[in-house]
Amino acid sequence: MFHSEPITFHVPASAANLGPGYGMLGVALDMPLHVTIEQRNDGLILIERRDAPSMTAEDRRHDPVLRGLRAGAEKFGVSLQKGIALVIDGTIPRGTGLGTISAGFAAGLGAAARLSKQPWTNGDLLDLLVPLGGDPAHGAASLIGGCVTTVPLGQERGTVHRHQLLPMPIHGNWQFVVMMPDVAIATADTKRVLPPTIPHGVASRTAGRVVGILHALATGDEALLAASMLDETHVPYRRTLYSGIDDTLRAAVEAGACGATICGHGPSLLAMTTDEGKTQDIARAMVEAQRRAGRRATCLVLQVAHYGALPMTHDVRR
Repeated sequence: MFHSEPITFHVPASAANLGPGYGMLGVALDMPLHVTIEQRNDGLILIERRDAPSMTAEDRRHDPVLRGLRAGAEKFGVSLQKGIALVIDGTIPRGTGLGTISAGFAAGLGAAARLSKQPWTNGDLLDLLVPLGGDPAHGAASLIGGCVTTVPLGQERGTVHRHQLLPMPIHGNWQFVVMMPDVAIATADTKRVLPPTIPHGVASRTAGRVVGILHALATGDEALLAASMLDETHVPYRRTLYSGIDDTLRAAVEAGACGATICGHGPSLLAMTTDEGKTQDIARAMVEAQRRAGRRATCLVLQVAHYGALPMTHDVRR
């Protein structure tokens, strides 16, 4: 079950949705959680959250790392009777739309996958992550890294039974500017503003734009990304979640971004460019737009993370 030495791996932050890619398009970003697994012999299961010390004071049963570990251990027959210790260190900010919760689930599932002697697929892990409460796109990016899409399989009357992960190519020049405002918005609130259905015309336009975004990300085509970024499924309804969203997205584009949108469920906003020299101007413009709206904000400039919670040598198929 265990190695004699500690096992370490890394789980990236993630940006999800990317405009029209709602719920199915994610990109892993190079801001990792560092996970260390060690064997114990006293039967205790210990999760030390150095990345979020307040988690230690909360009910441990709700810790996404522990929940992911238990779900994976049950699924893959991993015995935890002797005890195990997981140390989670890192800097992914919580509540920003960078996939923190999904990264926690992925950390626990990644630990279970590494300890399992049973065969598993990437899709098996995502099928465990989503029912726990993780987002499919954030979760897929956290599990395998890079640019990834998720395909819902066996869908009937709105119920998704399984997911397939599809790693997609992404050009090495992409830079991601993440603007984080000083506002807290619950994920439930960001979902509550969305309509239950969308018109057929919106669905067909959205599908075409997602294809355009995938091609643009693969080739570094900024013009195509700009033309494909328009969303009609979630962004228009979330623009009212806090002041200055429209102005901030517009400021990012005027400062040189080829596209800007809400990052995950928000409240962070995401701007993209292939020109590293533009990132600081874009960041300043977004922070200034929020200042004019009466808010303080900070920015991160991140690149694609080509690693995930799951071993890279494992079969990437479903």
